[in-house]
Amino acid sequence: MPASELCQAAYNQSSMANEQPRLIDLLDDMSRGKDVFFQLVRHATDVMTKNVKFLTLNSTIEESLKFMNDNKVRHIPVIDSPTGREERRLVGIVSQRDIFRQISPYLGEIGELDSDSKALKLPLTNIITRNPVHIEFDTPITEAIKTMIDNRISVLPVLSAQQLTGIITTADILRLFVTINAICQLCRKMKKKTQGQRFVDMLSGSSEKSMLDLSTVLNTAEDIMTAQVVSLNGEQTLKNAIEVMQKQKIRHLPIIGKQNKLTGIVSDKDVLRHLPFHNRQFSSQDDKSRSRLFDVAPNEPAALRKLNRVMNTDVIHILPSCDFYNAVEMLYDKKISCLPVTDEQKNLIGIVTVTDVMRGLLAVYKLFDKIDA
Repeated sequence: MPASELCQAAYNQSSMANEQPRLIDLLDDMSRGKDVFFQLVRHATDVMTKNVKFLTLNSTIEESLKFMNDNKVRHIPVIDSPTGREERRLVGIVSQRDIFRQISPYLGEIGELDSDSKALKLPLTNIITRNPVHIEFDTPITEAIKTMIDNRISVLPVLSAQQLTGIITTADILRLFVTINAICQLCRKMKKKTQGQRFVDMLSGSSEKSMLDLSTVLNTAEDIMTAQVVSLNGEQTLKNAIEVMQKQKIRHLPIIGKQNKLTGIVSDKDVLRHLPFHNRQFSSQDDKSRSRLFDVAPNEPAALRKLNRVMNTDVIHILPSCDFYNAVEMLYDKKISCLPVTDEQKNLIGIVTVTDVMRGLLAVYKLFDKIDA
């Protein structure tokens, strides 16, 4: 993105401030490497998606599935105003995971039952996550990110006077880093990068060098990857995957073959797609309620399906030396939530998830707060 566009975007996002800086001042600050971005992008309203698409309680599961496919979204806010356009009182959230749990794996197959097709006609009241975790429009970004991490959620509704005004998703967080990278690239062109700077020097340095110095901290995927990776092999079953995901509170399981080589990956959505129709209503977004999505009978045949029949074998993976920002852009552009990290022989050595990136962004904001102080 050109420098003029970056500055104009920052200028537009500064409407929450008491005094709006002049565009010429922003250009001057950016030319000297000052952290204009972090001065202005501070609140939920600065990063949230404002033109929120939503459904109502009268909508059906089938309509929700079509809505997600047409709009390329994974979460849908649900409001209680089926006819009025003024009121947008949030009553809940429907996610892709909820939808997948309601769709039978036998739908459209030879083994399809009448109950499988009837499930698509059920209203959202059967699966909606009520009283979702939410924030106010003036909530600091750091608090919003921490809320998403602590609650293990991928979407955060933003309210103003109890009305839905926007949502923050993990895609919005990734886009922040993409923007930061564009600014860093601009700063590199304006000022030669300082070599060999220590992290402690960065903390005590001036904000004029902050954007340039940021790239020396978040350099490669190895800087944020989780090294202790929980994995399974292809001969294990969906039941094994469910047990591990619930115990470890994770959403992705790399599948390895001989000599720890990466052969595929299984996500919680893959698991839910293969479980039978779940005719239960959920009422909250806490861990206990969400884990019920995986409830199956002890003798359920689908739970015994081997992971090598379920896993995704077309896995995008990276080396630990992969540029940090390249990894973030992969997550953002490919609309994926994790990147397994392997060596050149495809031996699994780590994983980078969207949650890892969010922790990185949270650390960056805290870093700049210290520098400004």
